[in-house]
Amino acid sequence: MRSTAFYLLCLGFGLAPACSWAQNSAQVAVAQPNRAAAPAVLGCNSITGRVTDENGKPLAGATVMLRGSHDAASTNGEGRFLVPVKTALAAGSVLEIGSVGYASRELQLSSCQEQEVSLLLLPGTKLKSDGRVKKTSSTGKIR
Repeated sequence: MRSTAFYLLCLGFGLAPACSWAQNSAQVAVAQPNRAAAPAVLGCNSITGRVTDENGKPLAGATVMLRGSHDAASTNGEGRFLVPVKTALAAGSVLEIGSVGYASRELQLSSCQEQEVSLLLLPGTKLKSDGRVKKTSSTGKIR
């Protein structure tokens, strides 16, 4: 209906050949849309897991965040975390895990299964008897 009205309007102005060409090229453009491949989406609304040190002891207070978003969480006393996801999570999304005195890790997500992550102690870092981190090599005093 709309294209017929457009054609009649063009006919009234004596522009019938130009209008029919415009209609045909518009139909060709609609008939062949540009279809980009959509990334695979994981069907989870949260990411769970556990963070441990190199000896298998749980790390409390480690930060776990989803790269490119504000979705983040901190591990509890057992090293467990739960990151709620607000938007659809694409396959291949990256989870960043870090803790004071430990080397940070990046984990690429391929499924919604529970993630197990082990962090390595940074060189020059020692743990006190109560579990706190003590830096033994210094780079200089700040006064």
